[in-house]
Amino acid sequence: MKKLLFVITLTIILVIQFSTLSHAQLEQSYDAHGGIATFKEFGTLEYDLEMEITEVVTLKDHQLIDLHSRNVLITGDTYKLGFDGKEAWIAPNMNALGLPPRFYSSTPFYFFGAPFLFADPGANLEHLGAKELDGKEYNVVKITYDKGIGDTPDDDYLAYIDKDTNQLKTLTYTVTYPPLMQGKSIDELERHAVVYNEWQEVNGLIVPQKISFYEWSDDKLGDKIVGSMTFENISFKKESPDPATFQKPQGAEVDNSHKAQ
Repeated sequence: MKKLLFVITLTIILVIQFSTLSHAQLEQSYDAHGGIATFKEFGTLEYDLEMEITEVVTLKDHQLIDLHSRNVLITGDTYKLGFDGKEAWIAPNMNALGLPPRFYSSTPFYFFGAPFLFADPGANLEHLGAKELDGKEYNVVKITYDKGIGDTPDDDYLAYIDKDTNQLKTLTYTVTYPPLMQGKSIDELERHAVVYNEWQEVNGLIVPQKISFYEWSDDKLGDKIVGSMTFENISFKKESPDPATFQKPQGAEVDNSHKAQ
């Protein structure tokens, strides 16, 4: 019994220590990107996005995000879509985008908002120590989510944090959005990676200017870029947008693809 109690106690201590290390590493990364307190001061984010996924889709649009409610409005030349907190909608029709509208409504913002969004409620952090990538060591933190958090709580991320600058360098991740899993189980899904190539300072925050996507295998980046996102004309405002901005317009279609099995 004493041995069992010792093992349990030691396990609890180690869990607490690794959790503390994970939070400390991300706190340093938040600070290196301008501070989580500064990020939380803002209610509105806007930017122009250019996104290309090789042989899949090329998109250019303007994105407006309520940083408190996480409602989204995206406006392109041939489409308009939004998320009002419950429903994701798109006009003129479901085929206007080339991707599931609900999935797209939050994906660019999530990559833009890292590492700050890892402080959201329901995110769990695990310290993985130092790992080498392209001949350089990085501090690595694993991010997972509680059940019921967002549409894809089974997603997980590995954040590679530069030891010298404490800035985020690379994220590896899985995509568990049902229509994009192509019938695979979670264990069968390939990992992907995004590399933060260029940063820019806006309103005291260090945010992405360009990120590149790669395949990921055996803890290594693939040989070629398979996609990119470029963020320009970024604007933060203290006040939040009018909630009516995100309401579904007449004639728009609702995307329920997140419910697919």
